Amino acid sequence: MNLEKHKNIAYLYNMSRIKSALEIALERTADIKSDATAGKKREWNNSGKKLASDFLSDNDFAFFKKTINIYKKDERENVIEGAVKLFITRIQLPSDEAEISKTMQIGQALELLLPHKNMNELFQMLNQVFLQYIASKEQLEATLTQQYLPKLRQKQNEIAKHTGQQIELTPMQDPEFVQALNRHLDSLKEQYNHAIKEAKNRIANAAELEIDDAE
Repeated sequence: MNLEKHKNIAYLYNMSRIKSALEIALERTADIKSDATAGKKREWNNSGKKLASDFLSDNDFAFFKKTINIYKKDERENVIEGAVKLFITRIQLPSDEAEISKTMQIGQALELLLPHKNMNELFQMLNQVFLQYIASKEQLEATLTQQYLPKLRQKQNEIAKHTGQQIELTPMQDPEFVQALNRHLDSLKEQYNHAIKEAKNRIANAAELEIDDAE
């Protein structure tokens, strides 16, 4: 009786070990499949980022559109996700009007990638914001320069007294002016960056992305 009981216990123990080994093997298989899927998603995401970057470089919308449509549905979703992520990172305040055209390229691409999400309307608003920013920036620089000229002339006169030479200075050669200008420009940028952040959030929401993942 005891021997039979011992055999049953041993059998159950061996079966539990077999079951545990089988469960471990299945878990490992699932992990491998999961890793493979994640790897493919990263690959398609990266393809989307490269495609978006190439489009911003060559502005070939026809090729961009054609390439997006080559991918199968599940692949295309991940490619689009990668492209949108890159586009979001490239939206920033322009240094001049030439850079605005690059942002408008992004709007054109996003209208294709995110249809019926009012991307054209969003980027028309951004265009106006950028033009206003550049105008405000130029006005700020002109105003500060005009205000600083008397102090600059005073410094020129002091240099002439000490050296006997009349040296003409420009505001950008004076560290004090540059510091004041940068301080005011940083304040101006901060005001307009709120509009940039709002636009990025709207794009991320339209693409169902977390903004932290997109940036």
